[in-house]
Amino acid sequence: MKHALWRHAALMATGLVALAAPSLAQDQVNLIFRQFDPPTETAGLQMAIDAWNASNPDIQVRMETMAGGDTLAQLAREIPAGAGPDIQHMAFVWTRDLARSNLLLDLGPLIEAEAPGAGIDDFLALDLATLDGKIYGMPWSADTFAMAYRPDLLEAAGVTLPDTWDELTTAAQALSNGDGQYGLCFPAGSSPDSGMWTLANYYLWSNGSTLIDQDASGNWEIAASAEDIAAAMSYFNGFFATGTAPESLITVNSWGDPELIGGLGRGDCAITFFPPQTFRAAAGQSDMPLETGMIPAGSVKRISHLGGRALGINPNTEHPEQAWAFVRYLLSPQTFKTYNQYPAQKSVLDTLDFPQNEQGYVDMLPQAQTFERYISSPIAVSSMTGLINREFGAVFSGQRSPQEASQIVLDELATLLERGKS
Repeated sequence: MKHALWRHAALMATGLVALAAPSLAQDQVNLIFRQFDPPTETAGLQMAIDAWNASNPDIQVRMETMAGGDTLAQLAREIPAGAGPDIQHMAFVWTRDLARSNLLLDLGPLIEAEAPGAGIDDFLALDLATLDGKIYGMPWSADTFAMAYRPDLLEAAGVTLPDTWDELTTAAQALSNGDGQYGLCFPAGSSPDSGMWTLANYYLWSNGSTLIDQDASGNWEIAASAEDIAAAMSYFNGFFATGTAPESLITVNSWGDPELIGGLGRGDCAITFFPPQTFRAAAGQSDMPLETGMIPAGSVKRISHLGGRALGINPNTEHPEQAWAFVRYLLSPQTFKTYNQYPAQKSVLDTLDFPQNEQGYVDMLPQAQTFERYISSPIAVSSMTGLINREFGAVFSGQRSPQEASQIVLDELATLLERGKS
């Protein structure tokens, strides 16, 4: 996956980290970089910034931390008033909204000035960083889900890591011993933010379906059938019906719930699904080694969702070239050698070494897709999320059959789509 793209732009996996940045200014320039990761996860990022400051005395960067929930509102207040940080750490899905509100700098001129005509298809999730053909954010870190499992439990049961959804069902049965050990654990709660949304889409996408899509003419339509949705509901409900997943999970909504994190470490659960930070928390609590593997394949493909963060520049900054030089540095392999995240640039991902037990994430990232299709649709993603979680939960709790619940999903999607178009 080594690309020639950006070979002269210091965004590739090269040693161009010093960047000759001091030549951009004779007097010291002071930049503010604002990010929203909690302090417990930013020690490596601060090390990278300290290294930049040591190598670039004429461009000094100070990191600010603001909770993610407050960041958007703060930017909406600051930037129209001519204030705000020079460089902003953003969720992928924020970029377009911020760009529409003129809260981000168009990065195109900076990119072209450095590498005229260069393409940037070396980056994951560039679709979410682009608006009307202009790039407003550089994808920075990426994350997805992988299967997390206890290899000792699989070995004891004579089970190999399942490769498909059908194999996962069979493996879960073999790994459930009827004495407190369950083959599969996942959050099956019905709250609007339940993790069930993630697994439901993985299953649908891998089997060639999606909730909503555009037709050949660009018109939005419901793409999944009642049978598609009912099959997904029946599949995951099967784990509760057979006793291969604990019924207590029907009230659990978060992937970070102690029942999931602790359950894997204790051996109550043999297999689950985790994002990287949650896996690391579980591994830190487990007395036995944990491993990761790829998301099961469906009848059409293997796929997961692509999440992550981007970097944007304030249109008010007095130092766009220096801010861009620092953005380039944050995208470089040198930053990710201390910053414990996965880079969103494929060639950089190839150059770095990650712990062997996290290989599942490395393997899944190139096969992940963003929620761009849903984000661009007339239906608010939060409405789809709430609907799917509620109706899957209704099936798990026995309130509705998969056939009844799937039809409700289709009817409400149709209503939401019509309302969104008007």
